[in-house]
This record gives sequence, structure tokens and C-alpha cells, in this order.
Amino acid sequence: MTDATDSSRAFVLVGNLTAIDLVNTRPLRHGEPEELLNTFGDVVAWLEASGVIGSAEARGALRKWDAGAEGRRVLESARTLREHLRGAIEKLAAGSAPGNAVVRDLNAILKTRPVHGELVGQGQDFRLQQVPSSEQAMHLLVPVAESAAWLLAEGDRDLLRKCEDPACILYFYDTTRNKRRRWCSMDGCGARAKAAAYYARERRKKG
Repeated sequence: MTDATDSSRAFVLVGNLTAIDLVNTRPLRHGEPEELLNTFGDVVAWLEASGVIGSAEARGALRKWDAGAEGRRVLESARTLREHLRGAIEKLAAGSAPGNAVVRDLNAILKTRPVHGELVGQGQDFRLQQVPSSEQAMHLLVPVAESAAWLLAEGDRDLLRKCEDPACILYFYDTTRNKRRRWCSMDGCGARAKAAAYYARERRKKG
């Protein structure tokens, strides 16, 4: 069984939205796209690293679905959703409509999880909460779909950005106070850009 807590997976969690972090699971390594979601276990590990599920839920998902058709279906759906989301985000960042493919994907995932109302006691009072009516492997992707649906329905498209490093293909949702974030990560692309600017200034001084 795949280990969902394998720390060797180089997930990049810089998007500030779960849906964008999914898009970033195919980053560039040495100029070539690298697939980080090769198995159902990879999807579970990413969901855990992203905070979508906890370690106990990750272990349970692997026990139930890692070797079966449902796990393979989740892997296929996650990768398809990722590519359609990438296309939608590219269009949104350019000021265009996201297209229908991503909407179909999101609605298909969202409708897999029927819910029902359930009364829960709170001291002498009660509250009504919505709980899932069943459990399926595809439900693991529902929080990701909800994140993407929020972006499309309520998010500020002006805050959707691509890293300014020409060699980087990562996206992020800018939640900084001044809304002027430029890099996917200051430790990575930002640091390299600052170093390049510094060396360029030094060369000009010497020239």
C-alpha cells in the first residue's frame, strides 16, 4: 500500500487556494513538466499535505481504495480536473471566460456527495448540520471542487497571478496586503530574481 505521508513528494503549496495548488502539481523541473500525481496514493498524499484531509482519513482512504477501480477513477479525475483548471486559470488571468470544460468537471464532482440534514445537540439546544449521506472515493475531491467553484463564482480574478519568472509555470491567488506579489515563492523564484538583479547592477557598475 502506498504511504500517504511519504515526505519525498515535492508538492508545491504556494497557491493560497486548494484548487490552484492542484494546478501546481505539474511544475517544471529542469525545464520539463514533472508529474507529481502518478498514483492514487500521490493524490491522497497531496490532499493531506494541502490540509484537505487529515492523516487518519488519508490512511483510511488508502486502505479502502488504493488498489481498486475507485482509486484509479479519483486519480484520473484529479488529473483531468487539474488540466481543465489550468486552462481556466490561464483564461481568467488573461481576462477571458474560463470555458465550459472546467464547469462540467466541477459540477460532476460536486454532485457525487449527497448530503442530508442532521440535528446535533449543543447543551440543551440543537443545530442543524449537513452531513454526507454516503462515502465514496470521489468525495475526496469535493473540497478541491468547492475551492475551484468559489474562485469562479466569488473570487477576485485580478488577484489570480502567474509567477513572473519566465521559467516558472506556477500560479497563485494574491492575498498579500498590498496585492503586489510577483513570485510563486520568495525562497525560489523571488530569490533568483533578486540575485539576478543584483549581479546585473554589479556588472553595470564595473562596465
